[in-house]
Amino acid sequence: MKPNEEIWILLSDLFVDTEHTVDELIMLGKALKKTGCPIKEIERILKYEVAPVCGKWMRYPTVGPWPMFDEKDLLSRIQKHIERPWYSPPLIKNGLFGLGHVKKEWERVKAAINEN
Repeated sequence: MKPNEEIWILLSDLFVDTEHTVDELIMLGKALKKTGCPIKEIERILKYEVAPVCGKWMRYPTVGPWPMFDEKDLLSRIQKHIERPWYSPPLIKNGLFGLGHVKKEWERVKAAINEN
């Protein structure tokens, strides 16, 4: 697995069509913390690598997998997204990261990462 792939898979869970419990979000935060990646980098990966791919599935549910993502397909789509030419911006800026529930869940995950 490439360095960010584990993080991509973990973060994609924020974009599935299910409601997360507080405990699930805390577990996600702990799993992200175990990767050893700094929180600012995880948030950058969320906004600029995962959200542009997974967020469009929230906007257009008929083009995305529900209720969970196929990991191989997810990794391939994110890799293609980050390798796109510099002049080809994402179709959806920040992948709808600003949607209330994703942003709210991310704040809980981030708090779990920051806990000792």
